[in-house]
This record gives sequence, structure tokens and C-alpha cells, in this order.
Amino acid sequence: MKIAIILNGISLKKKRFYSVLLPAIKRVAQADVFETRTKHDAVSLAAKAVEKQYDVILAAGGDGTLNQVVNGMLSGNEAFANLPALGLIPLGSGNDFARTLNIRPEPAQLTRLLTELKPKPIDVGRIAFTGETNAPVVYFINIADCGMGPDVVMRVLDSGRALGTTLTYYGAILKTFARYNLIEVAVKAPEWEWAGKIRAVAVANGRYFGSGIGIAPDARPDDGMFTCFIAGHVSALDFMLQQGRMRSGKPAVHSEIIYREVASIEISSGEPHLFEADGELVGNLPVKIDVIPQRLHFLW
Repeated sequence: MKIAIILNGISLKKKRFYSVLLPAIKRVAQADVFETRTKHDAVSLAAKAVEKQYDVILAAGGDGTLNQVVNGMLSGNEAFANLPALGLIPLGSGNDFARTLNIRPEPAQLTRLLTELKPKPIDVGRIAFTGETNAPVVYFINIADCGMGPDVVMRVLDSGRALGTTLTYYGAILKTFARYNLIEVAVKAPEWEWAGKIRAVAVANGRYFGSGIGIAPDARPDDGMFTCFIAGHVSALDFMLQQGRMRSGKPAVHSEIIYREVASIEISSGEPHLFEADGELVGNLPVKIDVIPQRLHFLW
């Protein structure tokens, strides 16, 4: 079995990866490590790993690294039947998709998953930027959203993470709460429509984003459906008060917050507001999002 490990080269947990995790992996498989050096290296490295027919690709980093690996695997290969299995070593800031699947950066779990090698089918999201001519398709595996989410991502990226991962996320979230202005969007699914000012609209394959906020507690990444979360005209205080419920795995309860199950959805606005996926800024509204049921095989 040949494994390609795509490691986020600036991960704060890189030392532990080399000293603890990699030796355990090499006891059960032939593993090649490819470190990212620049922002989008993981995309090209994953594409090369597909070309070289590795049996497994492990994304070693956070949600952003995983997102890039998914895009590298699927871009130009969406219909390819024999993609490598995908796995995750959560070494990032948020590790939100790992929370959904209960994946930990522990040698015993990693070696068990690699030894058993029983990957399970998992859904992937496909984003088309409908307001741009010839804009590339972007894929996501956890959550894509507009509203406060992209603002938080921008603040985290601009911070340099000097305060550490957890404090950086909390600081970015608090600043966004204080300064965010509601934006006007329209949401359209085959069975329903919604329009108004929003604090957030999230299309969720996984359950968590923003370093542990359970935005979609009932989402399942293998059921062929997304959970759409809409927080409309909710005050900053009310939305902050809902964080306790969402972080404990309970749905938000507010007259301006709704949940819907969808397989396809369109989000638009009169302005080209930022859109993010898996912690990566990927483009601007308007977008059309579709689920690709059970497109990848994932080790979990």
C-alpha cells in the first residue's frame, strides 16, 4: 500500500507529526510526505498523487488543507472512477470536519484505519460561481457559507495566528460580531425560496465550523443531502447567545433561524459578497451548489 501524505508546511503541530505520527504510519505502510510551501501547493500535490496512483492520500493539516486536497483530487477528475482513498490527520486550527467524523491525530487510530483500509463513501459539494464567465468549479467537503463566515476567515488569515490557534479563532469571531453589517441575499432551492438580510447562510455537509460551532448538528456527510442553515435578521447579541447551544451540539432556537435539507441550492445578492468553503475564501456570490453523493471514499 502506497500512501501520499500532504502536510501543511506551516502547521504548528508539524514537529509532533514527524516525531510521533509518521513513525507509526511507516510501521504499517509505505508513506511519502509532501510538504506545502505556498498557499495552494496542496491542490497541485494532490493532483500529482492521483496521477501517480497512490492508494491513499492523507491530508495532514486543518480544514483548509483538506479542502485543497479534495480540489486537487477532483478538479478534472470528477467522473474518474478510481480515485485514491482519502484520509485526514487533523493538525490545523479548527479541525471541524475531523470533529464530525471523530478523527483524532493519534497513532493508534491512524494505524487502525490504514491497516483495516475500509474507506466509506462520502458526499462532496460542488460550487459553481454563476456570476463569472469561465470561473472554475470549486469543491468542498465540510461547509460553505456567506455572511459572517468569510469575515471571520479574513480576520484569521490577516492575524498571522500570533496568539495561537484557539485564541485566534475566538478573537476573529468576536471582532466580526462587533463589526459585521447584515447583507441582503436570496436563497433558492427546488422546493422553497427565502430572501432577506442575513447574519449567515451555511450549506453544510459536516456539522461544525468556526472551530467547534455546531452549525448543522444533524448533518450527515454520507446521506446525499446538505443541511442549509439560515440566520436572518438576528441581532449580534441573540446570535452570540445561540453559540452555547450550537457548541454543545444542539440546534439554534430563534424565530429568524431556520434549517432546511437540500441537494441543490442557489445563493445570490445584489453585491458580489465573499463566499468561503472549508475555511478557504473561494469566490463571490452568486453561487449554485450541488451535492455529489458519495463521490469520495474516506477513512473514518
